[in-house]
Amino acid sequence: AAHGFFSVECTACCGLGNGAMQEGRHEEGVALLRNALAAAQLNEMDEPAYEIAPLGELVDALFKTHAIDEVEPLVLRFREAAKAESEKEGFCFQELGSLIFIARLHEAR
Repeated sequence: AAHGFFSVECTACCGLGNGAMQEGRHEEGVALLRNALAAAQLNEMDEPAYEIAPLGELVDALFKTHAIDEVEPLVLRFREAAKAESEKEGFCFQELGSLIFIARLHEAR
């Protein structure tokens, strides 16, 4: 049975990355959020929600640091993860969040 190591790592790195971003340590925050996203891809529970959280935080952080070129593929990936979560759970509010990210990306371009 899976012990959930990568799920725990994902959650921890996402929280620490978000905290670093809030404290203005953007480079450290983005690095932690990228680590969270890498761990999310390895999570043993095949749970789209573990990818949604770090993706959303990372997309938001990259918008703040004006790394727009990196944002587009992540927004599309966020959209797909949100759709997968909706298919699994019936509805996922993050699908609306993905539309907001798409609008922000369009505005930034």
